[in-house]
Amino acid sequence: MKRILILYRELAGYFVECVNNLSSKRNITIDIIAYPVNSDAPFTFNFGPEINVFKRNDFDLNALLQMASYYEYDMIFCGGWGDKDYLQVVSRSRAKVKLLGFDNQWSGSIKQRLASMYARSAITPLFDVAFVPGPGQVVFAKHIGFKQTQIVTGAYCCDVNKFRAISKSQSDGVNKLYFVGRYAPEKFIAELTDAMAELLDEHSYNWELQCAGVGPLWNKRIERNGIIHKGFMQPDELAKWMNHGDAFILPSTFEPWGVAVHEFAAAGYPLILSDCVGARHAFLEEGKNGYLFKCGNKAEMKKKMKVLFNSDSTQIKKMGDNSREFSLRITQQTWADSLYDLIK
Repeated sequence: MKRILILYRELAGYFVECVNNLSSKRNITIDIIAYPVNSDAPFTFNFGPEINVFKRNDFDLNALLQMASYYEYDMIFCGGWGDKDYLQVVSRSRAKVKLLGFDNQWSGSIKQRLASMYARSAITPLFDVAFVPGPGQVVFAKHIGFKQTQIVTGAYCCDVNKFRAISKSQSDGVNKLYFVGRYAPEKFIAELTDAMAELLDEHSYNWELQCAGVGPLWNKRIERNGIIHKGFMQPDELAKWMNHGDAFILPSTFEPWGVAVHEFAAAGYPLILSDCVGARHAFLEEGKNGYLFKCGNKAEMKKKMKVLFNSDSTQIKKMGDNSREFSLRITQQTWADSLYDLIK
């Protein structure tokens, strides 16, 4: 039986499901060392029988090195390069494949250019492969020294089958625009609720905005008719809620990928995304299944919301059907195959 060691920071539900799929479908034992979950997103996870999960806080460098040397790992998967002890483990590991996962998009900033110079000499040589979500990250990988043949895409994937099984039904005659994310400045949540309030005051739209999440801006949220705050939802609760919506918006000013985009596309939702959302490359085609607007531009976001609100039910359904189709571009199977192909 093949065995993989994953050195990760904060686990997320979509990653856990991908790992479960890889382990069960390919008969692989997986050991995971990870940081505690974020208090703003306190998910609970279920792991398969061949997956062993350990707390990062329980391991100093010596314990990590001992863990990595105990088995002959076929792969060591390091999520990011922020943990120096993890990098030490990779540098000393005898694993057959050393994989670096990251979601940074290339912006060309001075900070990134300086960091890429450092990475070329100190980080990239430790690894054989970069595993990244999409085109924005491919550019970054090349800047830090990975060759095209060393880069694998499709690193982030939702549970496609689960979300494609969602059958939307309008329960109360009101169209619903959904937002899911942290209540934080980089999610543009304050500007989103402001824009929605303005649209409701200016027009008689049969739409409401429903938001799921928590975060530092929660206590500053706008509460009024047409804007509803659901708070944090566990995955099963979220999936049930998604049975009753009509479109999805993610207006972030910083969003390396955005797995929620994949989830809502799979569930058949038209999308409105800022051009800072990395997942737009895979799942949004302007006019076919939604709309793109300039990152940080509230007026342009409001304009695209207005276009959506003026669409008829036939147009919205067609866009939703296209989203379902586009969601199949990345699946748990393609994710598992990408990793297994490196060690088979």
